[in-house]
Amino acid sequence: MALIRALVCSAALAFALSPLVALAADDSAEHSQAELANGQAQWDLSVGQVTEMQQQANLSAANERMIALLKSEALRERQLNQVANATALEQIAAALANDARTGGNANAQNELAIAQLTAASLIAGTDANIANAIAIGRFDEIANARAQSDFLHRAANMISGQLAEQKMANAKQQGQDLADTIHTPALAQEQNGIAMGANDLLAADVALQAGTLNATSVTISMSTRAAAVTDHAAASLRNAQARAR
Repeated sequence: MALIRALVCSAALAFALSPLVALAADDSAEHSQAELANGQAQWDLSVGQVTEMQQQANLSAANERMIALLKSEALRERQLNQVANATALEQIAAALANDARTGGNANAQNELAIAQLTAASLIAGTDANIANAIAIGRFDEIANARAQSDFLHRAANMISGQLAEQKMANAKQQGQDLADTIHTPALAQEQNGIAMGANDLLAADVALQAGTLNATSVTISMSTRAAAVTDHAAASLRNAQARAR
């Protein structure tokens, strides 16, 4: 029974498909012209599709270049800002450092003036004491006044000389230390800002190159797809033309 059913189904299927087979084997002039017209229509359609694809490719490539350009310009602007800010901060720090050195020199001059005043006050009355002792005529008082005068002059010389120089050098060094504390970090920050700016500049160049590569990739990809569409339509048209002969 199963065998009979299979034979009946096969016969029915063959009968149903027989018009399609006949149609596929149709070699009439009308059928050939219809296929030729269809092939030409496919070709015309493919030309329009390729034109649209090329326009889309050009637009996409332009977008890639514009995005890369904007990104590159933003990076270049940041590079300029970083370098400008770092340089400005260094200049401010340099001015403050100069003020610190000037303050140190001023303090050194003050130390010298104080030393000189102190030395002058020590020996201010020594000559008068000697003169008084000579006027009295007592040799022991004269010797004592001269000894005190000699001691005070030596002390005054030390105060206005060696000690004053030490205090002046210390004041200048303090000013220089303060200047270094202010300026040295600013110099390091400036170099860091310049280095970061150089990195941004390099990134800007890379962004431009990436945009160019992306634009080229888009163009090549779209050209490959367009060529496939054109080749398929051309093959269909050639087949239709060959059958129409």
